[in-house]
Amino acid sequence: MPKEEGFEAPDWVSDDSATPPLTTQQKRILNISLFVAVPLCLWAGWFEFGRAQEGNWRAWVYTFEWPLFAGVSYYLWRRLSKGDIPRIPRPDLKALADEVDGKEKE
Repeated sequence: MPKEEGFEAPDWVSDDSATPPLTTQQKRILNISLFVAVPLCLWAGWFEFGRAQEGNWRAWVYTFEWPLFAGVSYYLWRRLSKGDIPRIPRPDLKALADEVDGKEKE
């Protein structure tokens, strides 16, 4: 595998810089999405509960799955609204290249 000189990690990879705070528009979109997603998920769970009581055995899974989705969306909303955005660490490209070179020599 030939080495490519001047390879740079993609922009979406973190360089350990601080996450910028959310803008007002981003907060508004985040809040609107939460206040749409949670009631919709809870309603879907209630709907599936009705179907499950009618004898649809598969609807029992969805009865518990939709409220779980509501909980996950609330968790993500809380995490993102606090600015705790997960970052991908920047890889040590030199160490990775040395590791690949070492395996090629064997």
